[in-house]
Amino acid sequence: MTENDTTYRLHIDGPLFRRQRELLMRLLAIAHGKQAYKPKPGDEELLEGVLALTDEIADQAHDRHGIDCQIAAENS
Repeated sequence: MTENDTTYRLHIDGPLFRRQRELLMRLLAIAHGKQAYKPKPGDEELLEGVLALTDEIADQAHDRHGIDCQIAAENS
């Protein structure tokens, strides 16, 4: 690794992350098929976890690497 590498530190719960990725893949398949989304029990919690993960990545990108990827509401 060089000084310019962009690295991140994250705690990943393997089984939970797998379920979150499976949900994202299901949502993508639904979007490709232009079908209506019918939430399953637990989907909201899984999506909140994915959002929290992307928030952590965005925070680290901004704070450690000066990458502007924050959503406008986070900047105010």
